[in-house]
Amino acid sequence: MKKSRLMLLMSALAVVAAMVLVAGCSSDDDSSSTSSSGSGDVSSELITSGTLTVGSDIPYPPFEFGQAPDYKGFDIDLVNAIAAELDLTTDIQDTSFDTIFTDVAQGKFDMVASASTITPERQQTVNFSNPYYDSAQALVVPSGSDIESVEDLAGKTVGAQNGTTGLDYAKTETDASRVQGYPNGPAAIAAVKNGQVDATIIDQPVAQDAVDKGQTGFDIATVIPTGEVYGFAFSKDSPNLLAAVNEALTTLKDNGELNKIYNEWFGIDVPETVLEGSTDTESATQ
Repeated sequence: MKKSRLMLLMSALAVVAAMVLVAGCSSDDDSSSTSSSGSGDVSSELITSGTLTVGSDIPYPPFEFGQAPDYKGFDIDLVNAIAAELDLTTDIQDTSFDTIFTDVAQGKFDMVASASTITPERQQTVNFSNPYYDSAQALVVPSGSDIESVEDLAGKTVGAQNGTTGLDYAKTETDASRVQGYPNGPAAIAAVKNGQVDATIIDQPVAQDAVDKGQTGFDIATVIPTGEVYGFAFSKDSPNLLAAVNEALTTLKDNGELNKIYNEWFGIDVPETVLEGSTDTESATQ
């Protein structure tokens, strides 16, 4: 009788030990399948394990410029900071802005970081992160031009970068007689300087960066407030990666790192619209 009780006790202890072992293994498996931000398994959504592959239209200073692989710019610094939060390395790949959203939607990149405005049209193809930059458009004209406003563009030839909201604005919000697209931002500004167009509509920080770097032959006639905000773009098949990047962005906002990056490139603090923004914002229009 005593022997039977002892055997029953030993069997019960063995069962408990087995349960503890299983629970321990389960805990380890759960923790290994999550990113550092706790947003779920992102490894299955990455093209290359341990690497964040990023599509970007380069050059577009001050957001991205330079030579591979040592690209520089606001977007580049922010992407590297996000990758560090996720314990990932980065692979920045130069690509055309005209096809950048279909490219990421089809899995060519893990995400897009290219001063990309969040719009309802683009959201049909990709998902966007929470906003990280609050922007506007600039009307760039040759030095000495009598063009001072959008209203003065009636009957004029207007340039803009292909695939951008600046090109959309020129086509839908002006009375220009012709709208000419260019492959990148610097080319659109050069068209003004070379007399190929009467004016160019381009993101204000890009135009201001050219002024700050001492480029001549053009002026910023006016800034066009459009309520634009930039976000990082993702395939709709990458929900965990999107969530992880949003959590990393929140961390960078909270710990002051995003503010440091803003001050380094623009000399200003992060705007409240960015600190409080999300992809549900109504201001993400043109």
